[in-house]
Amino acid sequence: MGSADTKNIPQRSDIDDKYKWDLSDLYASDEAWEEDFKKVQEMLTKAKGFTGRLAESPQVLFDCLKLRTDISKICDNLHFYARRNADLDHRVSKYQSMTDKAAMLVSQAGAAFSFVEPELLQIEDNRLKEMASEFPDKNLYDFYIKELIRSREHIRSAEIEELLAQSILVARGPANVFTMLNDADMTYPSIKDEDSNEVQITKQRYAKFMEAPDQRVRKDAHEALFSSYESHVNTISASLSASINTDIFYSRARRYESSLHQALDAINVPVEVYHSLLDTTEKNLEGLHKWMEIRRKILKLDKLYPYDLMCPLFPEENYEVSYEDAVKEVTQAIETLGEDYTKNLKNAFGSNWVDVYETQGKASGAYSSSNYSAHPVVLMNYNDTIDNMFTLAHEMGHCMHSFYSNKNQPYPKAQYTIFVAEVASTLNEGLLLQHLLNKVTDDKKKLFLLNQHIDNTFGTYFNQVLYARFELMIHERVERGEALSPDLMNEMWDELTRKYYGEALTMDEYTKYKWARIPHFYYTYYVYQYSTSYAASQAILDKFLKGEEGIVDKYLRLLSSGGSDYPINQLKTCGVDMTTPEPFEATIKLFEEQINEVEKLAL
Repeated sequence: MGSADTKNIPQRSDIDDKYKWDLSDLYASDEAWEEDFKKVQEMLTKAKGFTGRLAESPQVLFDCLKLRTDISKICDNLHFYARRNADLDHRVSKYQSMTDKAAMLVSQAGAAFSFVEPELLQIEDNRLKEMASEFPDKNLYDFYIKELIRSREHIRSAEIEELLAQSILVARGPANVFTMLNDADMTYPSIKDEDSNEVQITKQRYAKFMEAPDQRVRKDAHEALFSSYESHVNTISASLSASINTDIFYSRARRYESSLHQALDAINVPVEVYHSLLDTTEKNLEGLHKWMEIRRKILKLDKLYPYDLMCPLFPEENYEVSYEDAVKEVTQAIETLGEDYTKNLKNAFGSNWVDVYETQGKASGAYSSSNYSAHPVVLMNYNDTIDNMFTLAHEMGHCMHSFYSNKNQPYPKAQYTIFVAEVASTLNEGLLLQHLLNKVTDDKKKLFLLNQHIDNTFGTYFNQVLYARFELMIHERVERGEALSPDLMNEMWDELTRKYYGEALTMDEYTKYKWARIPHFYYTYYVYQYSTSYAASQAILDKFLKGEEGIVDKYLRLLSSGGSDYPINQLKTCGVDMTTPEPFEATIKLFEEQINEVEKLAL
């Protein structure tokens, strides 16, 4: 498959195998998956034998935790294989059913071992530490015991913990409803492209149309997409409201002050970091407002609309990038991370870790997904744009982070937090930009690339802060006992958009529905981490560009640390302190400097 086909979405059978995932390293067949499923069911029967015995001896406690770990690892394999296959075609019910079966098994496992934390917390802290020091393998559960002691006040009785574990399936409902509506059931109108050909909108095509030089095409694509969300806004409002109520239920069940406190306490991030991110950014919106006005002037528009925010300002310098060329550029860009990183990235590209192109029924967007027993994978819907090349760099950053964590940490400590994960991805984007800038020979190409970086900061930092503010507002409203409605959320989104983007942006009638499109609102307090991570990655990128001594080793230690420490501490390994506003202020300052440079060169 060469240039992106904007007329017909291919079937999966139309795609060359070299552009597809190979999940056979995990399960050679669906039958092998079923065998592991039965194996876990048998293993779960052994859990009862540990009830009431955990204080008996270090060996008994270790054996119980090890059994739970072994079950968890297989459950992860089962869910990974089923969900990744389901994402390749949401119209196929078989793998959706297998995903549901795996999720039920995870819930059963949680319930079977729900006695563990309440029972352990009946043991005094010093005795717990003493028992852990006598484990056959002291490296497996040291951080778990430390975390258990820290979270003592939020662990409930065995009976309540069992009920909470069993409630996981119910809690998945709102997100599942949104996913099936968003990826399987919703269809979008057709528009006429630049050549007056009738083309049906998809989420992937929408992204490409937003880069079109013709404002008419951008406007038509924007209205086609968001009119579909308008048509389903009541259903989406109900699903999001249900998701928020689920968040609040769990925070209150675990005796947290709020859902925000629970979400951040899970990774030991002070809530002050969240508020500092929002408040620092909202005190420094002048640069963003200026950027809106610069865009309007460069585009020579009387009015700047939301669908004018993603198109390149210098389209004559734009170009399509084939997947093969994108792989080449990304590989060259990350060579500064060292020989070992480069070697492993090349292996990932050459070993079917990436599912490349859009096909009918395939999950939208892009993501990286980790599996400890085999290897991580990356889903793309590659459409030959420069933006997709940056997305590939982004997702391969996640992929390599997972690779290094899984390689260097035992399973119980391999899973890193999202707070740290987005550092690895956005650093790769920064390195790619710098790589391309280094090849620039004239001001026009430099302007194009500066525009790319400014838009990265705009999308990954400022937009995500706006999303984070919206998420906080809707949670706090429900926590106060007030109801949400589509009209209210539309109004909130409209007001925040005007506040963040300033008077240079003219609102249209459809942008207020944008909240309805964002799946990350179903992952409790997730989006803020894009902004915090982006700020951290900019600080680390600066160290690489300045050639700071030892930064390669420090960075690889960060990637290899998995979930063996708290993310705030992990970032300090690379000299970045997220408990201060400095990373946010520095990110905004760089953004403003680049805006001034564009203004100087272009106006």
